[in-house]
Amino acid sequence: MRRLPIAGAVVAAVALVVVVSTNANLTGAELLGDPELDIVVAPTPEQSTAVPSAQPTPAAPAETPPQARGQVYVRPAGLAKVAGGVAAGVGIWRHPTDRRKSVVVGAAEDGGIAAYNLAGRRLLRLHGPGVRLTGVDVFYRFRFDPAWTNDIAVVTDGATGRLRALAFRPVAASFGNPLIEEVTAPDMPVIFPDGVPRDVRVWQDATGVYAVVAQDGAARLALVRLVPAAGRKVAYEVVRTLDLPTDLVTHDLTPWTPCGPAPVVGLAADTSTLYVAQRGVGIWQLTPDLTGQPSLVDVVSGFGALPAADGTCGPGEGSDRLEDVGALALYRAPGSPGYLIAATPGNGRFAVYNRQPVQYMGRFRIGSVPATGSLAVTNLALGSPYGKGLLVARTGGNAFALVKWDDVARRMGLLVDTRG
Repeated sequence: MRRLPIAGAVVAAVALVVVVSTNANLTGAELLGDPELDIVVAPTPEQSTAVPSAQPTPAAPAETPPQARGQVYVRPAGLAKVAGGVAAGVGIWRHPTDRRKSVVVGAAEDGGIAAYNLAGRRLLRLHGPGVRLTGVDVFYRFRFDPAWTNDIAVVTDGATGRLRALAFRPVAASFGNPLIEEVTAPDMPVIFPDGVPRDVRVWQDATGVYAVVAQDGAARLALVRLVPAAGRKVAYEVVRTLDLPTDLVTHDLTPWTPCGPAPVVGLAADTSTLYVAQRGVGIWQLTPDLTGQPSLVDVVSGFGALPAADGTCGPGEGSDRLEDVGALALYRAPGSPGYLIAATPGNGRFAVYNRQPVQYMGRFRIGSVPATGSLAVTNLALGSPYGKGLLVARTGGNAFALVKWDDVARRMGLLVDTRG
């Protein structure tokens, strides 16, 4: 790759981004990038296709919600390979002015966090000593002060027990500077006194911006309020915590507790609803402020299983829809409740549910993806070939698979709506 000076790159009048080398000798607790910059042309070229319609269009002829159907198969349109650390959480960020420059943000345990373009090429990596980044979620237009908003990513750091906030800088990137910069306020509290955070989902209502955080290896959640701090930083405070119920009952009202460990393994949230995936149990629904009573909307096949004589779990009474449950994601679109998507690690499939009320619709499988890791989806039109939305899932080969949402929707009769 030819190396260009910064000034020359600006004069060249092409859209540029930064690739940050990964061999920096870093100090301090802040996530940093190597200051030695390699300038490359990053956007995926647009193909000569029609601009996606701004109106919702069903991918199946029927206008009524489709019936639950069997499994369908889709293939990834691209892969983003993780070069450092083990692939963990993933998010999707849409560029505000040029959708071709949208990125996939992937965390890697012991490897920092990286941004990949829509062709799967890594553009930059932020890392530092003593960090273990796992969960990530993207939030648009966080208000730092009355005159300034900025898109951010919120990331869980299992090494410090805290959250980190990263700001997207598309204007700075156009002048050869890093696209992402850490903006966490100093001296933030740990989330869980007796554990570390694993996953995170950010949501907003009239009272502010909040994050729901899951404790690693436990059935505990925390509600965290995100607030602006001096110097256009992001601070936070822990509002409350919640332990998922353990006094469960089977269909015949027999008391039951999970057979084996039952940690939270997936989160999905919007302003009205939080969904929580609990291994060995199922999918919970509750209010995102962690008030009220959680209720199960689906259970795994091993629900109700009792310990066998050999120490394993016996047969359960749940449905084969969910052999187990993992990462969750919400497909959201204006005027529609959208869909809940759940990874099912036991059989490598992804289950799809209507949301209001929660109703199973079918499942799909992605080639090379075991459905054991992270998951993100957006309805927004991105650069080609993701003009009708994008779904990203962690693969079994330490990478993130990029799937065209319309491929999934067409095969399952789901909605395609690219409105913001």
